[in-house]
Amino acid sequence: ISSNLQAFRRSLAPGVRLMVMVKAGAYGSGSIEVARLLSYHHVDYLAVAYADEGVDLRRNGIVTPILVLNPEPATFDALVEYDLEPEIYSLKQLRELAAFADERHLTMSIHLKLDTGMHRLGFEPAQVPELIGQLTRYPFLQVRSVFTHLAASESSAFDGFTRQQMDRYNAMFDSLAQAL
Repeated sequence: ISSNLQAFRRSLAPGVRLMVMVKAGAYGSGSIEVARLLSYHHVDYLAVAYADEGVDLRRNGIVTPILVLNPEPATFDALVEYDLEPEIYSLKQLRELAAFADERHLTMSIHLKLDTGMHRLGFEPAQVPELIGQLTRYPFLQVRSVFTHLAASESSAFDGFTRQQMDRYNAMFDSLAQAL
């Protein structure tokens, strides 16, 4: 794992931050053990699927920032208590988290997922103006990252589609960055 991590780091431009998935028990390798190793090597973020996975990491001494990919309203208290950061991928979800944070006078870090063509989860291009409007109304929700999921970037047969996804991402990101 350490060797692979260093290989990925060598391919990144200077200043690019690194988030590593440790969901599902680090894909069977042991989430606590892998998270400790990654923290030792100073990764910038860890990511888990569900809040309970992040809670388990925190209870075992992991202090590296943690993104939760599937936060649900029932877990919002745990997000705050264990300093976990939610991925936000819908306007409904954004409104639910904003209401929760506003009621408690909290500032929370969030991460935005943009749908650039995979059509699984994320804000679509047509939703960006409303997303910007909501985020400007909720300054207590602080955007830490904006990302997408490239559907087929590993296959050169889909390079054209991947470029389309990146063009969509860049246009959406630029709108968000300019407004926020």
